[in-house]
Amino acid sequence: MPIGVFTNCGAVLLGGVLGTLLGKVLPETLKEHLPTMFGLCSIGIGVNSVIKASGMTAVVLAILLGFTIGHLLHLEFWTSRFFHKLVKVMHLGGDDIDMEFYITAVALFCCSGFGWYSTLTEGITGDPGLLMSKAVLDGFTALIFASTLGAAICAIPLPQCAILLLVFLVGRGLSGVLTPTMFADLSACGGILTMAAGFRVSRIKSVPLVDLMPALILVMPFSMLWTALMG
Repeated sequence: MPIGVFTNCGAVLLGGVLGTLLGKVLPETLKEHLPTMFGLCSIGIGVNSVIKASGMTAVVLAILLGFTIGHLLHLEFWTSRFFHKLVKVMHLGGDDIDMEFYITAVALFCCSGFGWYSTLTEGITGDPGLLMSKAVLDGFTALIFASTLGAAICAIPLPQCAILLLVFLVGRGLSGVLTPTMFADLSACGGILTMAAGFRVSRIKSVPLVDLMPALILVMPFSMLWTALMG
């Protein structure tokens, strides 16, 4: 039973609800600066994850090829269109939503390296501890985003749950294949994505985050191949 996955998604929903309510009473200056502070924290978390890489070659190859695939498939464009329709169907927002900022939140909740790492760990070991810890962080993150974006954040747990359940099942199925080296490289790849999200939230550089998502799928096979070649 993926208890950690459901807890994590529930925390995002709760944070979205609380953030929507708080957003109506928080000063505009605070709401303006909170995302920037979160972006800076994301950059720090990303750096901490990258230095854990077993070998950066596999990570770099996954990032470059993954971004190329994502960009050619226009993943960010189609994701933006999907969520724009989703929030309108669920009556959680309209055309006034900052979709670039919103898609940054989607990427952080649905496709973060730490999220996938924690979900794979639960799938392999049955221990939801990492996802429980992540649920606390994601709850506060959702609150920060919802204070600016409003109730639209509450739509994210639906695709988040679907994606993390798929990752959970992959962990269950490949438990005998995945190695600590592959996990370390996945964490490093996710760290680069987290840094990119931090740059985007802080308005330093707008990186098409969703176009980077294929890298998370490629990095562990690349890590396995690179380890075999070097061994």
